[in-house]
Amino acid sequence: MEKKKKVVIALGGNALGKNLDEQREAVKITSKAIVDLLEANCEVVVVHGNGPQVGMINNCFNEYRDQHKDASPIPLSVCGAMSQAYIGYDLQNALREECITRGVKVNGVATVITQTEVDPNDPAFKNPTK
Repeated sequence: MEKKKKVVIALGGNALGKNLDEQREAVKITSKAIVDLLEANCEVVVVHGNGPQVGMINNCFNEYRDQHKDASPIPLSVCGAMSQAYIGYDLQNALREECITRGVKVNGVATVITQTEVDPNDPAFKNPTK
């Protein structure tokens, strides 16, 4: 049996569009390329950024808090998890639909919500940039 090539695809958050409709269109296009790789017998992992999406979610919660003074603040980490989940959800659906359309059998598609621990003493925090 031939060993599968492993491919990691990294999508930037900006590449996913500025709103939900643009994101759904972007993941449909991306899914076609990913399924091409699956058809070429590759094992594929997709990772993505989520900066713009986290910002939108955070802004929405802040606006809600402005109108509802008793609302609790939502930590940025929770906004990050929300964005990971909805991006993953849209990507999973697009991949599933593309696989069904092409008759490509896969063992499954999963979204994994992640956390990253950073060193609070990292010198980069002295001059933060994007």
